[in-house]
Amino acid sequence: MTLQQLRDFLYVADVGSFRAAARHLGVSQAGLTNSIKALETSLETRLFLRTGRGVQLTPAGERLSLRAQLIEAESQRITAELKPFNQDDSGEVRIGLSQTAACLLLTPVVPDFRARHPSAQLRLYEGLYERLVPSLLRGQLDFAILSVFGTEISKELTVRRLLQTSMVIVARRHHPKAQSRRLAELEDQAWVFSGPVGAPGATVMRLFANAGLTPPKAAITCETLTQVSALLLSTDYLALLPRLVLEHGLLPNELVEIKFSDALLQYDLCLVHRSTVPLTPLAATLARMLTASLTSLRIKKPDGTPEQPTKAKAGQ
Repeated sequence: MTLQQLRDFLYVADVGSFRAAARHLGVSQAGLTNSIKALETSLETRLFLRTGRGVQLTPAGERLSLRAQLIEAESQRITAELKPFNQDDSGEVRIGLSQTAACLLLTPVVPDFRARHPSAQLRLYEGLYERLVPSLLRGQLDFAILSVFGTEISKELTVRRLLQTSMVIVARRHHPKAQSRRLAELEDQAWVFSGPVGAPGATVMRLFANAGLTPPKAAITCETLTQVSALLLSTDYLALLPRLVLEHGLLPNELVEIKFSDALLQYDLCLVHRSTVPLTPLAATLARMLTASLTSLRIKKPDGTPEQPTKAKAGQ
């Protein structure tokens, strides 16, 4: 088994066709087929099944695909990690950011990082917990800064807690329920969900469950702050959003917090990466810069006093 055979395997699996894969790779179909046959021989198992529409992975192929993605990611990371020893900072850093982290951190940090490392390639991916954690586990990201609730994170990942804050319920300024003070008064309202219902990101469902209340209706599910803002401004929908976005002016002025006596959810913004793989020098530099920027923020509690950044501890 060779690295090239694994790369050939991954490409065929991705496009679902030997002919299309050979054309894109610029090799003969016979040569690509022989590469896959040699890989199957070395593993003593069949990796693809031919269908009328191309090929699909066997159960063994599905298992190999997960491992091969990690191997390919590590081979790329090794190349990037060793380049600094040749006085070259042209490596690539791939990071994932929650929408809150992206809004707060990109402007103050990215220009400074690019000025220090002009040859570095920076790839940014924005998404929810459910999207970014699988990418971390597959080795497709160097690290991510995520919103983490409780202990839901995988044991294969190292979590460094940077900042703790709370969620707030947000609505348009003249919403019919704007003066509500109990969560039970909102059971009949329609909500904008961030992430799939029933998944770790469905914080609204968790909020109502913790209060012993009937889960509310999801009017729509979306993933960006821009989409949420537009919907809240033009409808009577409600949303549960990080207090950070209000405190730092990331929402239109016409959107306001509905203040409650009920306890709302707390969450941590965390730096997350795979436990078994050290960050490359470039990735470590960017992680330090993002961490410094985030922990310098001061967020106000509901009573107006500032919250303090969570003391960062590796591995927590």
